[in-house]
Amino acid sequence: MTLTATGLGLTLTGSGGRPFEVLNIPTLTAEPGALTVLTGPSGSGKSTLLFALSGLQTLDRGTIRWGETEITALPEPARDRWRRGAVGLVFQSFHLIDELSPLDNVLVPVWFGAFFAGPSRARAASLLEELGVPGDRPRLRALSRGEQQRVALARALMFDPPIILADEPTASLDRAAGARVIDGFRKLARDGRLVLAVSHDPDLIAAADHVLVLDHGQLVQGAPA
Repeated sequence: MTLTATGLGLTLTGSGGRPFEVLNIPTLTAEPGALTVLTGPSGSGKSTLLFALSGLQTLDRGTIRWGETEITALPEPARDRWRRGAVGLVFQSFHLIDELSPLDNVLVPVWFGAFFAGPSRARAASLLEELGVPGDRPRLRALSRGEQQRVALARALMFDPPIILADEPTASLDRAAGARVIDGFRKLARDGRLVLAVSHDPDLIAAADHVLVLDHGQLVQGAPA
């Protein structure tokens, strides 16, 4: 399936009550099997677009489809269910819980879904092992920033989603830790997932199959990397 967006628009009110255009995107397409990076100046609307594609950010106008599903037409509860099954989100600030173990952090989406976590523990442990994270640490704070980022990625993969959306996934990592995350994203894309990351990281941009450039809410470039 393909993620397609047409006629996206969002206008907000800034200081002094003046409206400003956050997004104005006539068309955007992202395909599974490729690592796509969305880059551009700070404040250009990249994170807003990422969250719109996930169904978290509502827009003034436009249509977003995943295959035959029109995400923008779904009521909020149905949109939440779609996102739970189809999208793995990796946030720039991770949104992990320091007091929990790495394993329990990966299991948080299971608890929010009101499912018994027991049958999911093996999958969570397997994801951490695959990503090279010591899941037996009693507290998350015992891990490095790179390891915490990989915990966030494991959590995003918990339900085996076909779409991975990541916001500045290497921004707070050293180069070695960032390289490991980039390799992980490339592997996820090769496995047939749609992987879209917002980033200023030149290493991640260089590793992308496609690069999209957003400036002042508009796509100014979209070509194979």
